[in-house]
Amino acid sequence: MATAAERSVRDRFPVVVHVLLRRVAAGGGQEIFLLRRAGTGFMDGFHVPPGGHLHAGEAVLEAAARECREETGVAPRRLTPLCVLPYRSGRHQGFNFVFAGDDLPGEPFLAEPGASDAAGWHPVAALPEPLAPWLRDALSLVAGGGWYRELHWP
Repeated sequence: MATAAERSVRDRFPVVVHVLLRRVAAGGGQEIFLLRRAGTGFMDGFHVPPGGHLHAGEAVLEAAARECREETGVAPRRLTPLCVLPYRSGRHQGFNFVFAGDDLPGEPFLAEPGASDAAGWHPVAALPEPLAPWLRDALSLVAGGGWYRELHWP
């Protein structure tokens, strides 16, 4: 049970933004651009869309554009909200905001080699492993017309 002093301090949780850069492949299927995390000590080896933490004073859409530009060299001209995924996992808790990034001003690339060691387009029907644990949930939620799901991992 929390003490009165502990309850008087607001808990703080990270707000994380992710951008699903999408395109239609030559064969007609949908592809998304993923990075493979490396050298960060958090989720290294996992394939993730570009994203990161909201900075103080920054709007969520601004953070999504900034993170995408920092990690892929491009900021989509159009960001569309897809879903919100509050999460709890071990000692981690926070909020994921997922956006679709369309109308790219150029070809994305691995622009932040200190945080990832590979990047590329992948068919949604055959995503690489290991994959960020929330990404399949987000894709399935959006495909079904949903926008919100709470995620809990051990």
